[in-house]
Amino acid sequence: MTRPEHYREGFETELARFSSRFQKNKEPATGQITPVASLSVNEPLWTSSFVRIWIFNLLLCCWAFMVSASFPFYIIDLGGTELLVGITAGGYAIAALMMRPFAGWFLDNRSRSGLLLWGALLLIAISVLLLFIPVLSIVIVLRIVSGFLFSGTGTSSTTNVYDTIKQNRFGEGLGFLGLGNTLANALGPALGLAIIAGPGFPPMFAVSVAIMFFAALIMKGFPFKKVIRAEKSPERTKNVFSTLFSKDALPAAVVMFFSAIPYAGVSVFIALYGEFSGLGSGALYFALVAVGTGSTRLISGRIADKKGEKPMILAGNSALFLAMLLLLPDFSASYYLSGLFFGLGYGVSIPAMQAMSMRVVPMEKRGSASCTYHCAYDIASGIGGFLAGGLVTVWGYKTMFVSFCIFNVFSVLAYMVWASKTPSAFKVYQRNLLSSE
Repeated sequence: MTRPEHYREGFETELARFSSRFQKNKEPATGQITPVASLSVNEPLWTSSFVRIWIFNLLLCCWAFMVSASFPFYIIDLGGTELLVGITAGGYAIAALMMRPFAGWFLDNRSRSGLLLWGALLLIAISVLLLFIPVLSIVIVLRIVSGFLFSGTGTSSTTNVYDTIKQNRFGEGLGFLGLGNTLANALGPALGLAIIAGPGFPPMFAVSVAIMFFAALIMKGFPFKKVIRAEKSPERTKNVFSTLFSKDALPAAVVMFFSAIPYAGVSVFIALYGEFSGLGSGALYFALVAVGTGSTRLISGRIADKKGEKPMILAGNSALFLAMLLLLPDFSASYYLSGLFFGLGYGVSIPAMQAMSMRVVPMEKRGSASCTYHCAYDIASGIGGFLAGGLVTVWGYKTMFVSFCIFNVFSVLAYMVWASKTPSAFKVYQRNLLSSE
């Protein structure tokens, strides 16, 4: 064989191999997101799409944290009790939970855009109503309805963030997503509590309207991924659970569920506790939570990409356990140090658990996986709010803090005994990859 013939045969072999690979990925299955080919290993993270959805998520979370931190004071100001604060928080979480399965199914099978855009507009409408109708019963109903809307909008926002991040930079991308949430967790409560301490509640709701308006505006013309509608089949109709939820995301969701209950309960009451006990400012507490979270988010995401979620989950739950204990002494320094450790705990563990929840999930099931993960958080928020309200009413704040420590122990046990042995666990995933090569 002459050298030119050898080169031509090698070229034709490579061309046939590429053509075969292209044909396999050419036609997307129904109900799947149309794949986007990528030949570069080092894809840029900060694309225009990622920047825009990141800013939208930042503003959405800022709205949520600002209203959530201020709402307990609003209920008390309108004549409510601490028990009613807990019931409202629980109702909000239940409403969010009820919306999640529909949101995940809709994102995977209908549209990536509808829930996000309509949800943002309806949250603006809710904020306007809160601004002009200061009636306790109506306010509580509007707050619970906003749970439906925020749940759908938040699930859509997170799923669209996932769509913009390449697989090999997933942990890092989620770290930056978490950093945005951290900024929102610092700015939102501080802004809301500062406004209600000065001008009052109506200006706070006016600012919330402005925040959501800018969030909706920035998404105008956003290049959402296209979804091809799946045809109905008897098998799909029967298996409702697998359509609405993702079992691959369940291990991470369960681990996160236990660690989220203490934070969900404490975040509702921490500003009230600080003011009523004279220990300090809720705004500064949330700012320290943000400092702790922000100082660890980026590095924890990169570590999770290389070392896996185990060290992050162990360290995170340890920090959260300590944060609860630091709320027991009657010292302002201990109160504020608790906020820092809460932030460290979540900054370390959340990116790792989010990456775990998506590790083995195909793109066309990301909406359902996001739904599964966030449903666990919604359930934790509901339980945390109800339990915290009941415990504070009957036995007081410190009993509630001590009682909630046990859930961090449950989180670690759930990971070590079960979740660490599932396909989505980092070491199992790596082992399966090596065996398949």
